[in-house]
Amino acid sequence: MATIEVKFEKAPRITVAYVEMRGPYSSLGDAMKSLKKWIDAKGFEQAGYPFCVFYDDPKETAEADLRSEACIPVSKMFEAEGGYRSKELVETEVAETKHEGPPEELSSTYGPLIQGLLKQGYAPVGPAREYYMSPADVKGPGTGFLIQQPVSKK
Repeated sequence: MATIEVKFEKAPRITVAYVEMRGPYSSLGDAMKSLKKWIDAKGFEQAGYPFCVFYDDPKETAEADLRSEACIPVSKMFEAEGGYRSKELVETEVAETKHEGPPEELSSTYGPLIQGLLKQGYAPVGPAREYYMSPADVKGPGTGFLIQQPVSKK
């Protein structure tokens, strides 16, 4: 089992513009580009780094049924238009780690992360977030990810 560095942080309450997706996680890049183009056209102020939310484990859920969201933090809520919506994500405790490498290898980070949390008496309590750029380590899409898994102490 790989050793990964995990930090426990408070993810702050944020407002996001988002697009819901169903299907292969590989289609999220196009959804994110579409969302970014839409918020720019509407003049909404981006208020943080883009990320995706993943609701299902691709090892346990058929690819066509995978649920996810492309999210971009924005400065204020707005009325839904087409598939573009906004919502507030509440402040939550997260276990945070980095994944270095392509997205096809994310399971090599998620497996040890979840196993380590369970051994330490934590339980996952919601969908994971993957940031494609982090303030401390900008590597660009496809080369580095910041993973945040909401957790609670058992």
